[in-house]
Amino acid sequence: MNPVDLELVKLKRQWQKVVSKNEEKPMLICIGEKHETDLFDGFIKSKLSEDEEGDDIFLLHYQEFNGMKSFGQTLLDEWTEFYEMLKKSEENIPKWELKDPEQAFKTDAYKAFYPLLELKKNFPNIKDSKIYLYIAPLRISDTEELSLWVKEWCRICEMSENKDLKLVWAEHHTHRTLTQIPSAHSFRVEVDIHQLMQNTAAHTNRKKNSPDTDFQQQILIASNHLSKERFKEAEHALKTAVKLAKEQKNKQGEISAYFMLTQAYTADRKKDRAEDTYQTIFEEVEPDSPLEVQMYMNYGSHLLGNSKKSKAEKIFEKAAETAQKIGEYAMAIECYRIIGTLNDTVLTKDKMIRYFEKCLDIAKLMDPSLREQSSLRFVASMLILKYEGDHSKKTILDNEMKTYFGDDWRVSVERPKAR
Repeated sequence: MNPVDLELVKLKRQWQKVVSKNEEKPMLICIGEKHETDLFDGFIKSKLSEDEEGDDIFLLHYQEFNGMKSFGQTLLDEWTEFYEMLKKSEENIPKWELKDPEQAFKTDAYKAFYPLLELKKNFPNIKDSKIYLYIAPLRISDTEELSLWVKEWCRICEMSENKDLKLVWAEHHTHRTLTQIPSAHSFRVEVDIHQLMQNTAAHTNRKKNSPDTDFQQQILIASNHLSKERFKEAEHALKTAVKLAKEQKNKQGEISAYFMLTQAYTADRKKDRAEDTYQTIFEEVEPDSPLEVQMYMNYGSHLLGNSKKSKAEKIFEKAAETAQKIGEYAMAIECYRIIGTLNDTVLTKDKMIRYFEKCLDIAKLMDPSLREQSSLRFVASMLILKYEGDHSKKTILDNEMKTYFGDDWRVSVERPKAR
């Protein structure tokens, strides 16, 4: 059994416990980190497998939520279409009569609930089954309306006193989409992603025992230790990774391991060792390469984190010059954008404008697709603010951006307070 399957088995056991202890609840909400809710989504999808045992029915829906007055109808339309197809292909299909309730509702959640209830009553083979309606809209037009729709589903379910129909939802444990749903039961799914990666690498490569596999293993082990703030253990694994990469002449792997070492030293408050390791990186990295530019940018960020703004600016300048030299224009723009932003003060406004205008010059050399992915829109939107009363410069810049991106090119930028 591979490690992901093992996690799914654990999740299946957890699900069975949650269901058995919350029979009265009309809704179950899985919460966790993104990789954990993604795994839960995979678990729900696995329920559609023909190998799946049990009588429970899982309905999965990823349709967009376009309003609380239409979502229920969207679900019902899909079920009705399937029912009509079934009627044509099979004989003696039980009737499925859809009646509007006499009671008035704020949302159309009833259009999803009552038809499922009717389905259970009329189809003998699912009479004793539980139906789990899992909704995961790919786009939500209004989160408040979605919360109202869900709350009304729960209220209708409780009014019906039916314990076999349940709504299922999954979301991030801190960035919640739904407002508090009193009737629902929330449960946390926890997966140690670093341990999972490590187990997966070991499972995939258990027979190979190659130097490359050993290098990857050390990186995964170090990641796991870092996530748990075990810095000494992480440092040991990373030094081993550096040694293995050198033996393989894997220069990119060596630099990556060194960079992770700087992160470990910084987290462990060993600033001098982090600084020394950055210097080692610049001695070892291939000159005039994208990797060198990236390392300069990482070092610049490290210096800013240690309040060394002046030195950081020089490093970002060096990174930008190297990036231009080798044709990595998006990286050059990003470096000049950072320098400009660092000078967003009343006294250094002219310097900020000068660096942002360098970005405009570089943009002229770029392919349209790369220009689209760069931070040019942000830079230009900030310049429009900084040009203030200079309408001529504003007009020229606006026209230039329209040529690149169309009329709707501007992005929202916060007008900074004067310092």
